[in-house]
Amino acid sequence: MSYIKINDILKKRGKSPVRISPAAMEGARIKVLVGSCAHCAKLKDNVLEAAKRLDIPESDIEVVSDLARIVKMGVMITPSLIVDGRIVSSGKALSVEEIIPFLENKNDGLL
Repeated sequence: MSYIKINDILKKRGKSPVRISPAAMEGARIKVLVGSCAHCAKLKDNVLEAAKRLDIPESDIEVVSDLARIVKMGVMITPSLIVDGRIVSSGKALSVEEIIPFLENKNDGLL
């Protein structure tokens, strides 16, 4: 995938690799990728609560449940959270406190 090329550039610059998918860059800034499980519903609720605390409009959040679109974004496990094209979490329902740094762009790591 193309995020591998981006990671090669970041590595040469001495920076940490990130998981970026071109398909994840389209649409809303914040994407919650969900299936039909309870963990998916919990992540969606927690993202909405974190956005509310940070005064981020709901129009900046997109909930994606279409499996074909999710796979196109390079994600194989739900629930997942994508912020600014970066897959910041996959396979777990983050708490509101864990989500806030990603929405504020203060967390460079991945969960």
